[in-house]
Amino acid sequence: MGNIILQEALDNFLAKETTKDKSEVPWLVWLMENPKSPLHLHGASALNDHDYVHVILDKGQANDDEAFVIGFTMGNDDRTKNWEVKLFKFISSKLYPEEARFTKEQLKIFDRGFKYGQSKLPLYQRIGEFNWSTIDKNTPLNEVKRKFNVQ
Repeated sequence: MGNIILQEALDNFLAKETTKDKSEVPWLVWLMENPKSPLHLHGASALNDHDYVHVILDKGQANDDEAFVIGFTMGNDDRTKNWEVKLFKFISSKLYPEEARFTKEQLKIFDRGFKYGQSKLPLYQRIGEFNWSTIDKNTPLNEVKRKFNVQ
């Protein structure tokens, strides 16, 4: 991954992962995780923005990776309340469709992502709302990671 640029990293992610089209996202997942939903939780991000977070955190799209990334974005939102975390964990482990449902171990991974996201609050907040168009896509990925302090 030496000198890879952000756009190339995103292209690689989209090419090799099982990226979902917006129409393939289950309605309950959309309801909880999409910022356009009237019931979304803090830390929600649009699908395209969510992909960038996966890329800078070196995460794929397995449920373990999703758990970490969602935990990270929720933890990095200074408005996230304890009840939102509990609600998300309940819904994602009990009510999400089986293929998207989090196991007990994945909830622990979510917690690790949440704590990691919180640790970045003094540096930046609300990565789920970050405007990725402000970053030149030809910027080396390592430089983007340094910007977000996620080496």
